[in-house]
Amino acid sequence: MKRSFLLPIAVLLLTITCFPASSWGARAYVTDPKEAALRAGPGKNYKVLSMIPSGTGLEVLKTAEWIQVRYTGAAGEIKDGWVQNSSVAPFPPESVFIKELQEENAQLNERLSNLEKEKADISQKEKELADKLKKTETAYESLKSGAANVLRMKEEADAAKAALASAEENIQALIQENEDLKFSARIKWFIAGALVLLFGWFLGWLTSRSRKRHRSTYYTI
Repeated sequence: MKRSFLLPIAVLLLTITCFPASSWGARAYVTDPKEAALRAGPGKNYKVLSMIPSGTGLEVLKTAEWIQVRYTGAAGEIKDGWVQNSSVAPFPPESVFIKELQEENAQLNERLSNLEKEKADISQKEKELADKLKKTETAYESLKSGAANVLRMKEEADAAKAALASAEENIQALIQENEDLKFSARIKWFIAGALVLLFGWFLGWLTSRSRKRHRSTYYTI
């Protein structure tokens, strides 16, 4: 189970490391804390067609100081327009990424809580079965003289032993699954922290490179 979880994480890290930023050019995401204005042309004097929420994915049609994008609204409507270069990035903002991780972590915690409840229920059943087995064995000893009663009580004792063994197996399986889920949650938060740091570094590098390009263009003009 641990290996099957780590494999997609390793593939994701390899993809982020090996593929250059230019391969992400077909997609962009709104990084403005609130929302970005989709305008009819490359300038603030053009009409606002729509306000795009933060974290929304966009299809990039043309890049410049203003980026031409294709935006699909919540109702499925498609609009082509222009947004400022500074309002978008090639990947979602950290807040969206962290929110998704928090939601996934909440689901894991809920699953862990359910497993703990199931474990408590099985433990209670195990205790009840153990008490029943003890009573059955006591009754079995007291009824040895009656062949018919002995046979019936022996069958009940065997059934109680089998149920007890099954309950113990279920408890061990739940304990292992509980530990696996806790380990998976820790690994996901560790990987999330690494990805956030990597995204922050890449954003800083991309911003610095963009500023240098703008300065170079200004001095050339």
